[in-house]
Amino acid sequence: MRIKINLLLTLLPALFSAAYSQTTVSGIIDRDTRWNAENGPFIIEGDILVTRRANLVIAPGTEIIIADSEKNESPAKPFDKADSALISIRVQGALTVVGKRDKPVTFKPQTAGLASYGWRGIIIDEAKNGYVEIAFAEISGATTGITVKKTNALLRNNIIENCNIGIHCFFGGTSNIYNNLITSCFTSAIKIERSNPQILNNIIAFNKNTGLWCDNTSKVRFRYNCVFGNIDGNFLDCDPETGRLSKVNKNNDSTDAADNIIKDPVFIGSAAQARAIALDVNTPTDSSKVKNPALLKILNIVNPQTASSGEDEPQTIKGVKNHYKLSKYSPCFNAGDPAKRFNNSDGKRNTIGPEGGPEFMGD
Repeated sequence: MRIKINLLLTLLPALFSAAYSQTTVSGIIDRDTRWNAENGPFIIEGDILVTRRANLVIAPGTEIIIADSEKNESPAKPFDKADSALISIRVQGALTVVGKRDKPVTFKPQTAGLASYGWRGIIIDEAKNGYVEIAFAEISGATTGITVKKTNALLRNNIIENCNIGIHCFFGGTSNIYNNLITSCFTSAIKIERSNPQILNNIIAFNKNTGLWCDNTSKVRFRYNCVFGNIDGNFLDCDPETGRLSKVNKNNDSTDAADNIIKDPVFIGSAAQARAIALDVNTPTDSSKVKNPALLKILNIVNPQTASSGEDEPQTIKGVKNHYKLSKYSPCFNAGDPAKRFNNSDGKRNTIGPEGGPEFMGD
């Protein structure tokens, strides 16, 4: 018995360490590096700088937490005033964030709060010779979620929320921005300065000020997006035709000339879904509100298949935050770019937002 007890006491520290493992990181990454979920969460206590000869790969399911700590001396000259005061992940080489639908990579401050920005964000700083992709990530609580300068980055299927600016492209930041959800940002969801990004199949909704903020000079390809409910206006200094409804798509929703929908995306559990249910004559009556079972059967005979489907009930969805799961009433389904390379995993036409598009994006 004594031997068994001693063995258990020997194993306990290792078991405890495995259950509560974490990795503290800061400073310069100057060689190829991989962050795996099993080694996380990764606690960032100071600036990260990925040099031009390095590639940082972040695997599915990895959790990255920016610590509540005073910023130490930066390994590089601060990118801007916010970077001089807050911790950032700055990439001058290559970055591959390869989350999956059911295992997103998360970036968040240790202490989260609305309109409280705990870190500077991810800065892609003239990474001209390095491949940059950020896919299936959830980014929150930054002054700017993703900043792209003089780089062609692929940003897709991300959820960016509660930042000051969601994505900022400037000085030649020619990014491909596909199938993201950008919401609850303060100044703007996307800000464009002297750059020519391609912005397709995104949901830009419910931000505190503007949705898309352009500079009146950049050539932005902005098509097949859903833009709605941005408090101070959906568009600022953009092409005057952007957002001006002029035609109807195959779902019978009005769009502008570039096939952008200016309509509530309708998430599960939202007020918009409740209104849609109330207007849907094929939706069965809530059984809790009908005392007579015979009457309930008559009310639901219109569409017996939906009577037990539960489609309109809140769900727990792996990889997509529950409050951002699209309701069946959403106008975003199969309303994205019809090109085959954007098709959903089931082969159907692209669904606007992070639920749409393929798992892996080819050339």
